Amino acid sequence: MPPDRTTTASTADTTVAPGETVAQLIAFDQQAVAMAEQARQHEQLDQGVADLAEQISMHHRRNMTQTRALGDAEALDVNDTPAVRNQRVEEEKRLKALAELDPDAYQRGYLDAVIETHEQALEWIGERLEATDNDAIRKHLERTRDNYDEHMKAAMALRDK
Repeated sequence: MPPDRTTTASTADTTVAPGETVAQLIAFDQQAVAMAEQARQHEQLDQGVADLAEQISMHHRRNMTQTRALGDAEALDVNDTPAVRNQRVEEEKRLKALAELDPDAYQRGYLDAVIETHEQALEWIGERLEATDNDAIRKHLERTRDNYDEHMKAAMALRDK
């Protein structure tokens, strides 16, 4: 199978190893699960938002499992990059900020965070889809994109009710 030649958004000439693509996908999924699990512990969510948090947790856990399996099947070296580590630090800050919101503001804050993080993931996935020549990664990115898009649209609909 040919190597994956994905690029970063800021440096189009830089080749990104397929393992880095897998590591970033796992990090996005972990981020979504962490926010969803925090939301599920919140007692004052509307039922629709609670259901979305449960769905996000379930879908992203499943996607993490599939992404790890892809890394194993492709024998990829899946390691966190500085970008992934930075993302994790930002996610910790986001979770802390969400936890500090008063109950009335939490639901809106959670939905805004879902929308923002899913938009970021969708942009990144789109860039990787354009750049990759690895068929297995391409197919996985396409499936993953559909889940992120579905969650983002559901969060927008709940937020804008």
